[in-house]
Amino acid sequence: MLPGCGDDSAYVMPRGVRAKHFLRGFAKLIALVLVAGGIGVGLGMGLSKLAENDAAPLAEPGTVGTISTATAVPSATPTTTTPPTQTTAPPAKPPSPLEQVRVSVLDARLFTDSTPSGRQSQRARVTVRLRAENAGGQRVTLPRPILRVGSVRVPANSTAGTSKAQFTPLGAGTQQTVTLRFSLTGEATPKLVRDQRARLLIAGRSVAMRVKVRAVAG
Repeated sequence: MLPGCGDDSAYVMPRGVRAKHFLRGFAKLIALVLVAGGIGVGLGMGLSKLAENDAAPLAEPGTVGTISTATAVPSATPTTTTPPTQTTAPPAKPPSPLEQVRVSVLDARLFTDSTPSGRQSQRARVTVRLRAENAGGQRVTLPRPILRVGSVRVPANSTAGTSKAQFTPLGAGTQQTVTLRFSLTGEATPKLVRDQRARLLIAGRSVAMRVKVRAVAG
């Protein structure tokens, strides 16, 4: 026991010993700080690695280190096709029996009137020898033929008592030959003398014909 110190007296550590104890405690503190820092860094790196692993997509079975980038193809939506609306065509009209009639102009002549009154009124007579054939299977009655000279239209004369001046009804498969007569006056006569052409309207059609000027009727 040191001099001047009793049992109840506090022990005073020498300065050198206190320095050693202080350095030893300080070293332990530094070691604890370093160990704690290392553990914290390790934990931080571990947590960061786990976060990266959780964020990365899982690879498909059977592939190594590849990420599937295939995009999902939407399923095709079934479409319904509306059938076209069927329209019923109107029934076709039966052909006209006149379409089965064949017409042939055999001869056409023009005769002028040389009398004073005839020259003044420019009278003339046109005769047309015509053949009509019914190629159809129905009986046909031909309408009255018309001679057209320019804008002038003249119906055929109805000569009484002359059987060959007009067409009678044509039976199926029959034909007739008649001589039609037309009386002209006015501007139609000089036009026909000059042009020597006219048209015959018969059986629903217009037949062109050439007219011969053969004689002058007195």
